[in-house]
Amino acid sequence: MDLAEFRNFYNFDDETQDFIVKFGFNEIADRLEDIPESLSDEYILNALSKLRKKADASQILAAADEVRGNRFLRANYNYLCHYWLERSDTLLYGFKLPQFEEAAEGSEHAGIYNLLAVFAAFEYVEKTYRRLGLPDDIAQDTLQYTTGAIMEYASGNDGKLGINGRKLHWFRFYIEGKLFRIGRLEYMIQDPLSYLPVVYRRNSDGKVIALCRNGWVVRKDGLLPFPEDPADECVTVTLEQTDDTVCGTVINPAGFVELDRRITLKLDEYTPLWNMWDLVPGIHIPGGGGMKRVLIEDSLRKARDFFPKYFKRRVAGFSCFSWIFNPDFEEELPNSNLADFMREVYLFPFKSVGVEGLQFVFGKSSKDWSDFPADNSLRLAFHRIREAGKRLKAGGMFIDAESIDKFGTQTYRRDYAAFDEL
Repeated sequence: MDLAEFRNFYNFDDETQDFIVKFGFNEIADRLEDIPESLSDEYILNALSKLRKKADASQILAAADEVRGNRFLRANYNYLCHYWLERSDTLLYGFKLPQFEEAAEGSEHAGIYNLLAVFAAFEYVEKTYRRLGLPDDIAQDTLQYTTGAIMEYASGNDGKLGINGRKLHWFRFYIEGKLFRIGRLEYMIQDPLSYLPVVYRRNSDGKVIALCRNGWVVRKDGLLPFPEDPADECVTVTLEQTDDTVCGTVINPAGFVELDRRITLKLDEYTPLWNMWDLVPGIHIPGGGGMKRVLIEDSLRKARDFFPKYFKRRVAGFSCFSWIFNPDFEEELPNSNLADFMREVYLFPFKSVGVEGLQFVFGKSSKDWSDFPADNSLRLAFHRIREAGKRLKAGGMFIDAESIDKFGTQTYRRDYAAFDEL
């Protein structure tokens, strides 16, 4: 495949050309027009059989026939598979890749071409999980992420079948053996991240309290600032430590900083919830609904056992940041599974830009909401938040390993009053 011809077909810029040359285009140019086994009807039907919510096989097979019959579509399919599935130096963020959507020929089915590349990833995921000695059902559960990605694509593309090309990077985490679906939730292997607050457990009764890290910039409403918020409307908080104490600004487990409240903890009475070398897996919530409390609790319990069993690492807790933990949803949807989940974990504020959740719920994040449907309770909640003049935001959460045994009791909020005297 000639690079100039390829570029002309997909109409990409110099930056994209430089990127794909750096990441192997010329080295594999002589096989980019090949028809790989992953484009065969047999392979595709086998991949489809692994999805528990079926997709339209006829559309997918027809799109595969289009790719097999067009050397430029094959070239991009093969290059994307090379980049995402074969290389060891793949950049998971900041990549510049040719887009099927930019092709004059075949762009109508771009989402399905991306989906075909996802199907090609299935065998790589399964190979990695077998190498790690994981049960087959972990791999099969993990592949169901595909269904959520299909649903998201349909919501923003008038019900069309396919996935967004940006979703391909997610499969790389599976292939690298870093991300696993265990029941309803996915879990990323990671050490404690810098976005987490400072968290201590009281030795006498096991109750947990979170403080802001030193240098956090906080709005006067207890949330973290949006990029355009004036600096003079925010406060920089400190965390002061001595050999015997730590003094900091308190985070309410409902998800906001109490700027007017600082407490001092005696270090002979409190223990950090985790050290920087501990395992605190990151939670990801795949699309597809079904967020009932019993499913969340079951997933957390199984994940707590999963990592010691297969990776010989004790779990100190789990953490997440997501649009899902926007505290406004607890007010707008108080009886929802989402709000129920939020009340069972320790929420904390997280940096946001104001469009969090739109891509996942509406399939697009345009500033113009005129064509955003309001056809279910979650979408209606988004509209109400906007109409109230509030900005969309993300939130963070954690749950320590021991508190999973108290799931369903709102333990963090219930215990919070125990620190009133400090």
